[in-house]
Amino acid sequence: MSFPAIHLLLTLHGNVWRVRILIPGEPCPRWRTYRAEDYPTPETVARRCIKGLSAVREKTKGDGPAEIPDEASKSPFIQHGLPLRVRWECWPYMS
Repeated sequence: MSFPAIHLLLTLHGNVWRVRILIPGEPCPRWRTYRAEDYPTPETVARRCIKGLSAVREKTKGDGPAEIPDEASKSPFIQHGLPLRVRWECWPYMS
């Protein structure tokens, strides 16, 4: 049985990495950008993005900022009690 996977697509546009994040069950992709100067290789970009995803918790209905999750909160890496895998690919240059 395979678990659902979060998919990251990394592309390099000039001096900026653009990351498209597809999470199962979400209607539209998330997008992140990282400076190539700070994250020179695709591996470092993927690690940074995964670290950010694991620290994010959905905003509450109030106007407050998102919080770092505690042990009991839901993470995008847990869905219906099953762990999610992260798959990533890099297309260095889009034409």
